[in-house]
Amino acid sequence: MADTLQAGESLNRGQSLNLGPFDLTLQEDGNLVLSDDGKAVWSTGTNGHGVERATLQNDSNFVLYTGSGEVKWDSKTNKSADGAKLVLQADRNVVLYSASGSSLWASNTVTDTPYVAPAEPEPAPEPEPAPAPPVEAPPAAQTYTVEPGDTLWAIAERFYGDGNRYQEIANASGIDNPDLINPGQVLTIP
Repeated sequence: MADTLQAGESLNRGQSLNLGPFDLTLQEDGNLVLSDDGKAVWSTGTNGHGVERATLQNDSNFVLYTGSGEVKWDSKTNKSADGAKLVLQADRNVVLYSASGSSLWASNTVTDTPYVAPAEPEPAPEPEPAPAPPVEAPPAAQTYTVEPGDTLWAIAERFYGDGNRYQEIANASGIDNPDLINPGQVLTIP
């Protein structure tokens, strides 16, 4: 359960309000016990009296009832203020508040070391996006002056290591017929 019991709600045997190390439990023996890290610090002393439930009534009275409806303990706070709530606080005190927020009853079990909820973990920072790979500029075009006996195939083989790329040189140099090149002609090698 949470740390608050609203008007009209009950704790049955074995149920608890919890906040950190603090528990307000209606034990199986019928005793309502406030414990701090498992050590009892307050109780109603109703063990063995047949208590079955602890109810926060709509009239703001917090009552421990037997199975037959007999009252075995109560906070004596029946003020007819709808909306009351019983809160197990971070200072270990159990306080019954009216609808207006005023304190009607308390267990008077304030501790010097109140419970501090763990801080929410900081969200992991978003990873920086990987930088875009640098765009490589195409290699600058070169020129080549045709020598006697040259063919576009041989020139492509020399510059690219692949004679099949001769058409790239022909296209870049504006040559319509790759079989006709002349010595002294300047070619563009892309």
